[in-house]
Amino acid sequence: MYPDHETTLLPEYRAPRPRASRARAEADVRVRGMSCLHALSEMLRQLYAARQSRAADVLMDRCSREALEQLLGESSAFLGSRVRYAVVDRLRHRKPHLDDSALPTIRAIASVLNAWLHDGRRLAIRAVLREMGDDELKELAALPELNDEVATMTGDFAGGNAP
Repeated sequence: MYPDHETTLLPEYRAPRPRASRARAEADVRVRGMSCLHALSEMLRQLYAARQSRAADVLMDRCSREALEQLLGESSAFLGSRVRYAVVDRLRHRKPHLDDSALPTIRAIASVLNAWLHDGRRLAIRAVLREMGDDELKELAALPELNDEVATMTGDFAGGNAP
């Protein structure tokens, strides 16, 4: 090896680690308490990536108008252009009777999580659970309609203190 090619003289390159999604969700819980919206956004991204736009439409119909409008209040970088367009379009064509039968966001998310478990999409489930705060994970795990396996997955993200 030539003396001018010493590898020890080269500066070490380390790319900065991106903030973990869980850390972002915890920070948002402290700031605004909107990590459930982060989970909803992640779920919509997952559904559109899997080309399940009808399931995404059903999910948005189950959520309240307020939740969808709050979701639009987030930055476009957080939502992504496809999800933002879909939510705006769904709100524009929303029928008034859907607001009467709207579920809490956490229950709407739980129904999709159960369907994903049936389809074997555990990585997608974990991606959504990662976006939720500890209180929301506890609330989700306590829902009677939630599959037991999904309820136990919440313990991985709630620091092991989920029921």
